Amino acid sequence: MKKLLKFKENFQLSVPIKSESTLNSQLFSEPGQTLLEALIALAAAVVIISVMSVLVLSSLNNAQFSKNQNQATQYAQQGIEVIKNISQSNWTAFASYTLINYCMPSDNSLSQRVGGSCGQNMGIYSREVTINQDSSSCNPSSNNALITASVSWSDSKCTSPTDPYCHKIKIVSCIYNSATILAP
Repeated sequence: MKKLLKFKENFQLSVPIKSESTLNSQLFSEPGQTLLEALIALAAAVVIISVMSVLVLSSLNNAQFSKNQNQATQYAQQGIEVIKNISQSNWTAFASYTLINYCMPSDNSLSQRVGGSCGQNMGIYSREVTINQDSSSCNPSSNNALITASVSWSDSKCTSPTDPYCHKIKIVSCIYNSATILAP
């Protein structure tokens, strides 16, 4: 079957047109086929969106962990620097710190650790400093101190009731009585 279409007055185009029954039989060759295609497309979209959501959430968790780890490292470095400054200003007074384990909150004061930990003394972080006077780990083995600054924190991944701070940064340094070090 052909229909004549007129474009403007002097131009005619002959276009073959299929009957409606032929079109319907080609589009809907099997009953329910389009519904099945729509359901498959919907399922594929749900899977893609789910995978993307998991990736975004994982990425956000990793970014938060990295942020916390960097902050904990800065707090541990600050703890070493505070102890170093105390020792350089007055080694004799510094040598009196013989209790070994101390808590160092955000005001950088030192207090003896009581119990298993210092608790959250810096927001979500717990900072502890260990001072080991005249340590054999440092060379020379006299007039020195081995300093360990530890910063711990917890997040949703910490599930142990015995260790609420499952993440820890530890920095170790030796400091010396600068008055006893001989110049070369």
